[in-house]
Amino acid sequence: MPARIALLVALALTVLVYWTGLSGPFMFDDAPNLNPVQSWLTGDMTWQSVMFGNQSGVMGRPISMASFLLSAELGGHTPYSYKLGNLIVHLLCGLVGWQVMRRLFAQDDRLKDRADLLATVVTAIWLLHPIHVSTVLYSVQRMAQLSSLFVLVSLWVYLLARQHLAQDRTGRALFGLFALFPLSVLAGLLSKENAVVAPALCLVIELAYFLGTTEHKRIRQLFFGVFLLLPGVLAVGAMLLRPDRFFSAYSERDFTLIERLLSQSRALMDYIGTMLIPRTPLMGLYTDDFEPSRGLLDPATTLPSILALLLISAAAVILRKRAASFFAGWFFFLVAHAMESGIFPLELYFEHRNYLPGFGLILAIVGLVALIPKELPVNVFTPRQLGLLLAGGFIASLAFATGGRANVWQAEGRILEQSLKHHPDSRRAQLARANIARRQGNITGAYDAFADLLSSKNQRSRMIGRLSWLTLDCMNGMDVPSADLQRVIHEARPSLSPVEVSPLRLLARVSKDRGGCGQLTDSQIADGLTALIDKASPQTDKSRSKWLTRFLAAEVLMRNGRIEEAQKQAELAWNASGNLPVGALLSQIYATRKMRAEAEQLVAILNQRMGPYDKVGQGELAKTRALLNQR
Repeated sequence: MPARIALLVALALTVLVYWTGLSGPFMFDDAPNLNPVQSWLTGDMTWQSVMFGNQSGVMGRPISMASFLLSAELGGHTPYSYKLGNLIVHLLCGLVGWQVMRRLFAQDDRLKDRADLLATVVTAIWLLHPIHVSTVLYSVQRMAQLSSLFVLVSLWVYLLARQHLAQDRTGRALFGLFALFPLSVLAGLLSKENAVVAPALCLVIELAYFLGTTEHKRIRQLFFGVFLLLPGVLAVGAMLLRPDRFFSAYSERDFTLIERLLSQSRALMDYIGTMLIPRTPLMGLYTDDFEPSRGLLDPATTLPSILALLLISAAAVILRKRAASFFAGWFFFLVAHAMESGIFPLELYFEHRNYLPGFGLILAIVGLVALIPKELPVNVFTPRQLGLLLAGGFIASLAFATGGRANVWQAEGRILEQSLKHHPDSRRAQLARANIARRQGNITGAYDAFADLLSSKNQRSRMIGRLSWLTLDCMNGMDVPSADLQRVIHEARPSLSPVEVSPLRLLARVSKDRGGCGQLTDSQIADGLTALIDKASPQTDKSRSKWLTRFLAAEVLMRNGRIEEAQKQAELAWNASGNLPVGALLSQIYATRKMRAEAEQLVAILNQRMGPYDKVGQGELAKTRALLNQR
């Protein structure tokens, strides 16, 4: 009972420390993911379009989108309503995580007598750790939260099924393993793809606590064969057959697959250090200044990080029998990081990647502490009292730190100010600085941010600084020399990335609204976009950034009457992506050029793929039909 009361106190304290941050702003990816929800509220989109039209991930994450619809319905399209929903999910993760932890500790011979209490300690640390502020108070990260919640549910189901197997209640075990478990994992996958690690986490639990048990061996073999081995073989086969689908995005990155794997050793060690000794001023979203490892000693911390990870892993294996929870927690941490800290071409560093793995690391630390002899001589306190005192003090310090971080997250300016102090080389931070300054009418401040980008050692940052400077000149009604765009093209790398797409789109929009930028005409901007695409000729056409730039070029060329060039770029973008908006534009180009057969064929394809609930897409097809009906 005291453990459960302490858990309730931890939950209440979590609400208290996060409350001030619920009034904070929308951030980075919030707008593109949540604007469709606002359109649903105004009647411009259907709920089906919002749920199933999201382009994030492989499966579109419809459960996450449904949860955003619920938040908006109950509280409106405000940061507060979404962040409050995130806080509720955070508490639910804590409750389910507690159930998982107490069952894991119950399997550890050294710790089973204190299973509930230790589970409460782990959960309280996890709930109140400041590393999770950038997940809970970043609205769109509910996707990561819900995925973690369903993974934890699946582990709870697995542990209950293992208990039923031990008690020879085979029917209940089979229902849990082959019905409830896959349903939980599916719900996680429909929230965010990270949930794919759930079966591997079950294997970690099996190896840590049940290795050597013989009851119902065939059932367990069937479970791991169906949910781990078979999907693993299919995934490897898919990667070998279609490597471009999984790894083409490396052409957009400034690092290779090998460099990413080397870099992740440093990232993982940094996460561990932050979990053990939270450095709150260094935390946040502006971590794009994390440099990739170019070799084992570049930077010098790469090789030591790899050796440290190998050493800890070896120690966990050696100590498995004596400290099962240390083994389970450590490999839980590594496996839970496998998706976002592994081979896929994602950005190098984000705090929110520790949301689920954090449970594993805390479990490992508690399991390691269990090796301390119970008869350890102390002057005043028993080892148990001393442990609770230290844990309580650590939890209190975490609550204080998290409260401070939540206070910072009340305002975009506070977040940015602290980030610029500790991450001055962050491209995102400098662009955010410029946007805030421009909104406040501080044009000089915006130019200062772009000047800092121009002085960066990173070539892509310099290019973005120059492009943004040019765009701001245009927004301010200045006569922009065409040579400025040529300098942007000269500065560009021979590959396009998401970093370039947004400022290029902004320049195109500003030029359209203002009818050009003085000497720099709208048609010259179209030429500049084409030149950037040509410079990226070594890059695969299936690169998302490349075909998006082609799409943008086609739009600008079309509005400048250069219809044949627009058709060429749109066709290349369509063939590379199959993207519906690209197809809609191409169908309009065909219709404009009186290519009736091609237009009608494309409209039929798009109409079949869009579905009747896609109002925006259907509206674009209506434009094509109207063009076809013109005589």
